[in-house]
Amino acid sequence: MPSGPVHQPAALPRRSPLLTLIGVLVLFEAVVLVAAAAYLLRGLLGGDVTAPIAAAAMVGAALVFAVAIGFCGRGLLQRATWARSPVVVWQLLQLAAGIPAFSGGSPWIGAALVLPAVVVLVGLFLPSVSAQVSR
Repeated sequence: MPSGPVHQPAALPRRSPLLTLIGVLVLFEAVVLVAAAAYLLRGLLGGDVTAPIAAAAMVGAALVFAVAIGFCGRGLLQRATWARSPVVVWQLLQLAAGIPAFSGGSPWIGAALVLPAVVVLVGLFLPSVSAQVSR
């Protein structure tokens, strides 16, 4: 057995508060997806939907995306390099869904989708955050 010094991996510097905010926002988006799925499921079980198969598919898709986005948010909090790309794609999809809501008569839905997406997208590409998630 070699009796040399044991090499410990270098400790990572503290996670930046902005990266923590971004990770928490992404986790919050996952929670909102679960809430949306629950809302759709309530309507489905109550018989309030006209297309039950479509509603069931939307519930399933929302839950799958919630798990995936939650996993990515956790990855960002752990500074995993793989988590950034899917989060960027999700934010772009969220922008694509939120921007039309402003002209469709639901500006509060548009704001709820667009504002977090912009914060996350801009934040992920700031040098202080980018350095922490790209090793």
